Amino acid sequence: MVTNPKVRKAGRYVRRLPGYRYARRALLPRIRQSPSVRSLVKRVFDVDASQSVPLDVAPGNVLGGVGTERLPVVVILMLGIPAERAEPVVDEIAQLQLLTAGFRPVIVLDTPAFAAPRRYGYPAELLIAKDHWADANQTWDEYARSRIGRIIATYRCSATISAGPDGLDDTDRLILTSCGHNA
Repeated sequence: MVTNPKVRKAGRYVRRLPGYRYARRALLPRIRQSPSVRSLVKRVFDVDASQSVPLDVAPGNVLGGVGTERLPVVVILMLGIPAERAEPVVDEIAQLQLLTAGFRPVIVLDTPAFAAPRRYGYPAELLIAKDHWADANQTWDEYARSRIGRIIATYRCSATISAGPDGLDDTDRLILTSCGHNA
């Protein structure tokens, strides 16, 4: 949350400008996916090569910072998992990420249990739970399909797995541990 009143006032002003919603919803995703813009941003904001900044994303090192943007993104669906079970599942995902250095997770929940993903700095997205869905114009399946599709496109994911209430199964672990081996 921004504490500076001038910054808050500027933000309110920008949100009132004509075309702001269109720019945010339509143009911003196109800009983020543009190879030219990504190349320009990399050139402008890239760390100077003469400085010795470690690009170490080897297994066993905490993953974060420079170099992690090259890792494949895996969307992990944690739908139907009670809030109290979310933390052990995310801990297991973090352990696999630390041991393999092969992926960056994006956690998709249908319960607002954001503490566990945020503790590791993982992005977390929320879907409305199926039993709380009340839209008469659209089924929950249509909503979930559309929302998950936008999440996959936004994060440009390489794989998607689904964790159950008991956590990851052997197939999920196999997919997560094999993500970084083809790069």
